[in-house]
Amino acid sequence: MASKPKKNGKFFAHMVFFQLMDLSDHAIDTFLDACVTYLSGHPGQVHFSVGLRAVDIARDVSDTGFDVAMHIVFENREKYNEYAASKTHEEFITVTAGMSTGRRVLDSYIERAVKGL
Repeated sequence: MASKPKKNGKFFAHMVFFQLMDLSDHAIDTFLDACVTYLSGHPGQVHFSVGLRAVDIARDVSDTGFDVAMHIVFENREKYNEYAASKTHEEFITVTAGMSTGRRVLDSYIERAVKGL
C-alpha cells in the first residue's frame, strides 16, 4: 500500500454504510461477496475493506443505522472518479438492487495518515 498520495492530489476516502433488507447469513454473505467482487481491485485503490457493524458496541455516540460498512481509499480524486464511472461499479448497483433499504456515503480527503493495517 502507498503511504503518500500521488503528486496530483490527496488520498480520497470513500466510505459507504448500507442498511440491508435481509439480515440472514446467506443474504449478508451474498452482499459482502458482491462488494468484494465488483468494488475491490480498481486502479488507484490503496485500501479496500468491507464488514459488519459491531453490534456489540452500544455507546450513546455509536451510529446503529447501518449493517455493512465499506471503506475504500484511492490515490486521489481522479482515481475515485474513474471507479465511480466504471462498468463494475454500475454492475454492483444492478446486482445488489433491492438488497439494501438505504445507504449513506461519506467522502473525504485524507489530510493526515498513519501507515495502517
